[in-house]
Amino acid sequence: MLKRSRPRLQALAISAVFLMAAGCASHERPSVTPAEGQTSQAPPSQPAGTKPLSRQEEARRQIEVGTAFLERGQYDEAEHAFRLALEAEPGSLQALAGLGRVQVQRGQYSEALPLLERATRVSSQMASAFQALGDAYAATGELERAAGAYRQAVALAPGDLNIRLALARSLTEVGDYEEAEDVCVRSMRIARDDSRALSRVYQQYADVHCRRGKSPEAMSAYYKAVELDPRDSEVNRGLAACALRVGLYAEAVTALTRLLQLAPLDLDAKKQLAWANFKLDRFPVAIGHYEAIRDSLGTVDRYYLGQAYAKANKVDRAVEQFREVIRLDMENYKGVYCNMANAYYDANRYESAINVVREGLRADSTSSCLRYCWAQALDKLGRHEDAIPIFEAVLADPAYAEAAKRELERQKRIVRLLHSK
Repeated sequence: MLKRSRPRLQALAISAVFLMAAGCASHERPSVTPAEGQTSQAPPSQPAGTKPLSRQEEARRQIEVGTAFLERGQYDEAEHAFRLALEAEPGSLQALAGLGRVQVQRGQYSEALPLLERATRVSSQMASAFQALGDAYAATGELERAAGAYRQAVALAPGDLNIRLALARSLTEVGDYEEAEDVCVRSMRIARDDSRALSRVYQQYADVHCRRGKSPEAMSAYYKAVELDPRDSEVNRGLAACALRVGLYAEAVTALTRLLQLAPLDLDAKKQLAWANFKLDRFPVAIGHYEAIRDSLGTVDRYYLGQAYAKANKVDRAVEQFREVIRLDMENYKGVYCNMANAYYDANRYESAINVVREGLRADSTSSCLRYCWAQALDKLGRHEDAIPIFEAVLADPAYAEAAKRELERQKRIVRLLHSK
């Protein structure tokens, strides 16, 4: 009997297994794949039975989403979220401010201004909106209004160092040095425990003094900033710029050399280094720096390279550069003809100097510099009678009157002496 019942028991067991599988399958939820184009940041749908969000709540939620995108630098997504917030609550100042901040980050300041002005027109507690408004004003050249916006932002967020430094910069630009200095001194107390932040404060403090013409105080503050954060390229750049502004070219060379160790591809720093060496009369060094970036030289750079060639007695290369300058911008560099003529004159190539003078006078017939060089070249060639009327033509120019008068008297004496013989 046991043998006969075993197949029946096996059949019952198999049936039970199938019934259990069917029951589990009936309770399993089907998986839902996200629709194509949806992002992982999409908010989850509300659970069934919960109360839907009000328009104000939906606007606040989208503003939070937009702010998060903005902080991550995802400006398209941030703009979309802020626009959804405005659809939910058309009068939302925070959404308007968010859109304005997005435009500021994109560099579209003209589009940002009306949005931020509307957002801050009524009493607002949004320091970020006032900061963005200040950035937009500063970028469009409205420096007084920028300072006003930054003051509002500082009042709302007195501990925010970035806003304080922005205020100090705007005050420096409008020439309100006393208030700018006071803002920097107060900021030092805020940043005293953070060497990198304190370095930025000293950099701004130094810039205030540099603009005021207080060179010792400016350089001292810059040295302190470099000491606090020696690897900050902007601090070294500021030190170099201030040193160049006040004529401390050796200090500028040191700062620019250090900057190029931190940022080897900084093209502006390379040009400034070449110019600083030119001002120090290190003409071969300046030529080397300029030639290393020859393909990137602008008109001004080529002018100084030509000057350096001339000072280094490389006349033909100097003239080549000067002609390139004239080709690029003859209207603003007509005086380069005088540089060419003087380069030939200094190299004792007087006929070449006279030829360049004649060429230059066709472009600028009023140039006293060209005429004076012409008369000097004629003197060197022994053509004293020809030189006299040209020196006389230069007497009307105050810049050359005294020298031309002396030369004119000398030429007349020589002519009288020659005639007497």
